[in-house]
Amino acid sequence: MSASPLDELRADIDTSGAPIQQHDVLDAAESMVGRLAEEHRAALNAALRERNHLAAWLAALHPSVLAPAPDAGDDWHRLFLRAGGWQFTWPIPPGDLPLFDHVQRVRAGDARARWDGHTTDQQYLRIRTHTAVLRLSDDDTST
Repeated sequence: MSASPLDELRADIDTSGAPIQQHDVLDAAESMVGRLAEEHRAALNAALRERNHLAAWLAALHPSVLAPAPDAGDDWHRLFLRAGGWQFTWPIPPGDLPLFDHVQRVRAGDARARWDGHTTDQQYLRIRTHTAVLRLSDDDTST
């Protein structure tokens, strides 16, 4: 693991014998926090990109539309997908929209793009339930 800016500062101080200055410690801490924030942003973006690849695949298999989602951010859209009789939704950032070129774009307020009020926890339960139903269907066809 690479040394943090604070470790580097401590090493410099140890060799120079100079007293630690508060502004040096603050500068090093600010640099470290900035670097950690950027690493976390990159990891989050990578996870969202992977999720969006999977959502694009699901959208190819199920009735889906994309509608503008200004509440999520500038040029963001929301994927509305129907599977197992339920609605599923995911916000899609502008950079990932090309993954969804196969999905019809509709205006906000289109009947197919009206949120049914489900919470994130309800959506996760719907996913688990639908997965279990699909698994049972597979088991039924093997007999």
